[in-house]
Amino acid sequence: MKSLFYLTVLLAGLFGIWSCNEDTYVEPLQLTSVRGRVVLSANQRPVGSAVVRLTPGGRQVTTDSAGTFRFDSVLVGNYTVQVSKAGYGTQVATVVASVDTSPIITIQLTDDRTQNQPPSAPTLVAPTLSTSAVSTTTTLKWTATDPNRDTLTYSVLLFRSGTTTPAQSFTGLRTDSLVVSLDYNTNYLWQVIVSDGIATVNGPVWSFRTVAFPDYSYVFTRRINGQFQVFGANATGDAAQFTREGSNWRPTVSPNRQLIAFISNRDTDAQLYIMNADGSNQRRVTNVPISGVSLADVSFAWSPDGTQLLYPVNDRLYAVRLDGTGLRIVAQAAPGRLFAGCDWTAQGNRIVARTTGPNVYDNDISIYPADGGTPTSVLARRANRVGNPVFSVSGGQLLFTIDISGFQNEQGRQLDARMFILDLTTAALTDLSLTQSGNNNQIQNKPAGTNDLDPRFSPNGAQVIFTNTDNTGNGPRAVFTSDVDGRNRRQLFTTAEMPFWRQ
Repeated sequence: MKSLFYLTVLLAGLFGIWSCNEDTYVEPLQLTSVRGRVVLSANQRPVGSAVVRLTPGGRQVTTDSAGTFRFDSVLVGNYTVQVSKAGYGTQVATVVASVDTSPIITIQLTDDRTQNQPPSAPTLVAPTLSTSAVSTTTTLKWTATDPNRDTLTYSVLLFRSGTTTPAQSFTGLRTDSLVVSLDYNTNYLWQVIVSDGIATVNGPVWSFRTVAFPDYSYVFTRRINGQFQVFGANATGDAAQFTREGSNWRPTVSPNRQLIAFISNRDTDAQLYIMNADGSNQRRVTNVPISGVSLADVSFAWSPDGTQLLYPVNDRLYAVRLDGTGLRIVAQAAPGRLFAGCDWTAQGNRIVARTTGPNVYDNDISIYPADGGTPTSVLARRANRVGNPVFSVSGGQLLFTIDISGFQNEQGRQLDARMFILDLTTAALTDLSLTQSGNNNQIQNKPAGTNDLDPRFSPNGAQVIFTNTDNTGNGPRAVFTSDVDGRNRRQLFTTAEMPFWRQ
């Protein structure tokens, strides 16, 4: 009986073991592969170095030079394959991976340029189209949109009317507005070009006109990129540039203050031009070029009635009407001498002119009757640089400069050029660089080591306007005014020379 009991227990245990083994059986994992090829949609050429991502799982591979890729040991199931590469649109495909098949898929990429939608053409916000009286400092505004929401950049071209070269240009702008500084009384055309990095769209051309130049008191010359240009200005505020073509210098205002004459080499030779007081309607007057020992040193004059210009041509003084007609010889220099500068007063209808000899240090100032006759020398300096003389309002005095240092070199350098007034009645010569104090001591108004140049009387005769610069000949130049006795020197403009008083 005992043996039978143990046999029953053993059989029961084996049956239990067989039962447990059958309940815990696990079906083995089933793996497969996902393969494919990436090509260009336009020509089916393979795309290498594209990034292929398998989801779910996040596995990632890169296509080879043949555009192929492969994921091994992939569990059977449904997957998404995403392909991306810089410069191309991202593409997505779905695939069913099973044991029986190893899927091979082809994915076609389209480059960004092909699928890109260009931005809209810019539209105007401000200033209003064809508006006038726009401030010389204004904000240009426009707007543009992009259907792909790409980041937009802008270029702005700003033209003066009648020109094909931009007066100002700006690139790489990230905002749809731009602050610009403009000239007075000028018609402007402007255009905005927008880009999304792929496509570029040109906007329409818009126009506006800036405000008229305010009534101003001074004209002068300023060196811009190695050339002289004429400017107008008041004592405060921005100066307006009147000339741009060629080199233009020695602006001289007409007796009625409505015209400005100047020298220009825009036609190769140095000729006389005139323009309106706001810089408009620039036109050439002369056909016989102005000339002398040094063109930058030559000066000319208006006739007292404002109908003619008087100017030097080597050993002759010519007068010509403003329309270029009526050219005539007014004076002839002595043999071996050349005219350098002149002025004309209604008081006694006289002309004053400076002539030079073999070099710029040999100078003579003489008075000529405007209707012909024998000249009278009023000052001779045979070893000093002398500036061109101008008459006082009354016609009884002359204003000019003399370099009192006596220095000479081939460049015509001056070391101590001072302003002087010559009384034509008494022949007294007054140095405006020196004034008398209450105890009769002389005080130097001009800074040491500088030159005063190109002085002119104010319209009422109470003041003088002139250029001051260091005596190296290469330093900056500035425009000053002073009282007619040389006191109260005051700087008006920097980087300026050859001034003339308009009001």
